[in-house]
Amino acid sequence: MHKQTVNTAKGIGLGVLAGVAVATASARALNGSHRHTRQLKKSAGKVIHTMGDLIGDVEKLL
Repeated sequence: MHKQTVNTAKGIGLGVLAGVAVATASARALNGSHRHTRQLKKSAGKVIHTMGDLIGDVEKLL
């Protein structure tokens, strides 16, 4: 039971950390130049697409 609680706390902590990282990156993107913002959006789109492919491949393995 204790280990499950610790793992849950770690998961919540990582989720909060990821949220703060996304908020910081988006704030910088919105305050940056148009070219920088466009490049950041393009890179983010590629990352999302790649992660979707990775998740799909893992599902196929299972």
